[in-house]
Amino acid sequence: MGNLSSIRPYFNDEAFNLLKELTEMTSLTENEQRMSNAEKAFMRQFVLLTKENRVPPCLSPKDMKVWLLKKRNFQQDYQEMQTRMDPRMFYMLQVAWTIERILHLNKIQKEVYTELYEEERLSRLLGRKVTLQGLDTYLRVLWPQAERDTETFFCHLYNELMRSLQKTKMTRVQRLFFYPLFHRAIGTLAHEITELAQDILLEELEPPGNEKPIMATLSQRADDASKAIGGMIVDALASIPVLHEYIAQGDLIRMCSDCAWKMIQCFYKKFVEGSENFHLMDCDDTSATARCGVLSAIVQMVYTCSQ
Repeated sequence: MGNLSSIRPYFNDEAFNLLKELTEMTSLTENEQRMSNAEKAFMRQFVLLTKENRVPPCLSPKDMKVWLLKKRNFQQDYQEMQTRMDPRMFYMLQVAWTIERILHLNKIQKEVYTELYEEERLSRLLGRKVTLQGLDTYLRVLWPQAERDTETFFCHLYNELMRSLQKTKMTRVQRLFFYPLFHRAIGTLAHEITELAQDILLEELEPPGNEKPIMATLSQRADDASKAIGGMIVDALASIPVLHEYIAQGDLIRMCSDCAWKMIQCFYKKFVEGSENFHLMDCDDTSATARCGVLSAIVQMVYTCSQ
C-alpha cells in the first residue's frame, strides 16, 4: 500500500504497530495482490477512456478513486479481528486503514500515468502502438535467443584469445586452465549484457515529443551499447591475471570491443525486425478484464452525481 510514515503522527504506538502489522500481513497475501492489480486495471482503463473522450467531463480520476475506495469495507474484510479487539482500537485501525487505502490509490494513479507516458514514448519510438505488457511479452520471446547468441559470441572471443595465446610463451598447462577461468569470469554476463543492451536500445534520448524513430538513432544506440558492454567484458576478464600477462591491454580491449559490437549488431537487428511483425506488441489484458466494469462504474458515478 502507501507510505505509512506519512500518517504516523496521528496514531499512538499501539495503534500504529497494529496498522503496520496489518499492512505487512495483507500486502503479502495473494488476495490482496489480486485486488491491487484489479484496482490498477480499473484506473488504467478509466484514464484510457478519458483520453478517448468516453468519460463525461464531470468525472475525474478522483471520482474513480472514491468509487474504488467504497468497493472495499474494512469491517467485512477483517470481521474476525473485530471480535477480539477493543472497539475503540478497532475503529482507530479502520480509520488508519482507510487513510492507507487512499495513499495506495494515489500511488496506483501515479503509476498508471507513468506507464501510459512510457507507452506513448515507446509507440513513437517504434512507430507502432506499444504497451508495456506487449513489450514484455515480446522481450520474453526474444531474450532466450539473445542470450544464446551472446554465449556464441563469447565462444568466438575465447577462440580469438586462444589463437593469440598460442603465439606467446604461455605453457600448454596454462592454456588448459584458461578455459574454466574464462567461463567462470564471464559467468552470468550474458543475462546482464542482454538487459543492458535492451535498456540502451529503448532509453529516452530526446525531449518528450521530439523523439526520433528508432532507426534514426539506432547507430548511436549501438555505439553506446557496444562501448558499455565492451567495458563490462574487459572488467570481467580482469579476474584472470595470466591473461594480462600474455596479452597487451590494448589488444584485449580491441578484441572485447569487437565482440561487443557484433553482439549488439545481432541483438538490435533481431529486435527491430521482429518488433515490426510481433502482433502482440499492443496487447492489454485490462481491456478484457476491466473496461466493461469501468464503463458500468462510470454510469453509476454519473447517476450518483445527478442525485
